[in-house]
Amino acid sequence: MNHSQNPSFVYAVRDFPPGCGTHIDVSSSFNLPAEKAFKNPKTGDVSGKNPAPKPQGICLKREPAAYQDHIKREPAYEYHVVAAPTVPSATTSSHRQELEIRNSRFAPTPREKVLEVLRLFKQVYTQLDRDKKARCGGDLLDATRRIDIKALNVLESMGKQVNTEKRIGTVPGIEVGDVFQYKTELRVVGLHSKTMCGIDYMKIGEVRLATSIVATEGYGYNDTFNSGVMVYTGEGGNVISKEKKTEDQKLVKGNLALATSMRQKSLVRVIRGEERWDHKGKRYVYDGLYMVEEYWAETDVRGKTVYKFKLCRIPGQPPLT
Repeated sequence: MNHSQNPSFVYAVRDFPPGCGTHIDVSSSFNLPAEKAFKNPKTGDVSGKNPAPKPQGICLKREPAAYQDHIKREPAYEYHVVAAPTVPSATTSSHRQELEIRNSRFAPTPREKVLEVLRLFKQVYTQLDRDKKARCGGDLLDATRRIDIKALNVLESMGKQVNTEKRIGTVPGIEVGDVFQYKTELRVVGLHSKTMCGIDYMKIGEVRLATSIVATEGYGYNDTFNSGVMVYTGEGGNVISKEKKTEDQKLVKGNLALATSMRQKSLVRVIRGEERWDHKGKRYVYDGLYMVEEYWAETDVRGKTVYKFKLCRIPGQPPLT
């Protein structure tokens, strides 16, 4: 080897992930005030002023940035320089985090989302119940009145409800036999969005199709269940009201949607209202998918017209226990 020749050198400039490498005070290099110097707190460090946001309920697993795939190598000259790549805008930290969340194997399943929102509902309800009982001096009956509506409003204002888009057929995360203590819980999980009406429906094109019904046996409408066949009494007419004059039911809104579902052979979810064991209201059980077989108008004991709908349970579904 000829010692008179100067050996070639290789210089490397690399970008290290946040928190790695030797700390360099760039304030002295750019004449910046000390408080504006570049700081790089670790992700999740509560001492940082602007910690990276972490979505709630999702476990993120960070992988090392694949910089080697973007390394640009210059031709061999006397001085070889390996330049650190410029990260494309599509792989910025925020976009990369979104991709990680989307592709994460630890993302909650639809079932886990439903169970979580029901847990939150119960938690909010319990707190509101405790607060109201304290204000009412411990009057249990008055304290628990319509707290479920307030709990629903709290969750919706927080954007915690799931399955917000109406759909025909099954609802992600809901299983046959699921029990709900309040009708408002049906709305928060996307099973039945109407808190006051028994028939829920949606518009598809120019027609309205029923998505779900809440049927209650022995509730004044005389809904009946018998081995997978039920007869449901339509809505309207103030049939069970004692304060308003009873009127004839009309084939409009939810009643018309059920009739159209029969003609279109569209599936309808059925939620069955049952008396609670303590006789303090009702609980609601998801009974599965039904098909409207026929409907007719008849005169009830008050001399008013009501609509009856016969629905048959789709075979092959899990039985109710």
